[in-house]
Amino acid sequence: MNNCITRHLLPSETSGCLVENPSCSHAHKFGFSIICCHPDHMKFHADVDGTLTKDAAFDRYNMLRQKRREEFTASLDENSRNYFNLQTDFFGLPLSSHMPFDQQ
Repeated sequence: MNNCITRHLLPSETSGCLVENPSCSHAHKFGFSIICCHPDHMKFHADVDGTLTKDAAFDRYNMLRQKRREEFTASLDENSRNYFNLQTDFFGLPLSSHMPFDQQ
């Protein structure tokens, strides 16, 4: 857990993991996100220990989610990719790397 770094999430029981490929037993995949369920997860918050600002931690979390989503969709066949061809994230913001798969 020396490499653990997290960010605040709404439920106080969990934090968002900011490690690219966590091997910790407290890291749990939730969609394209990874959450930290460590009992002391708040000690690892990036803005608390000064590793990242709150905004930088938010950006890193979203970048990791987007990267995992792109890796997932790249592994699908063409019909499945069309199903997952989303134009906005769950905040309603455009996905920066969105381009129809037939134009990539």
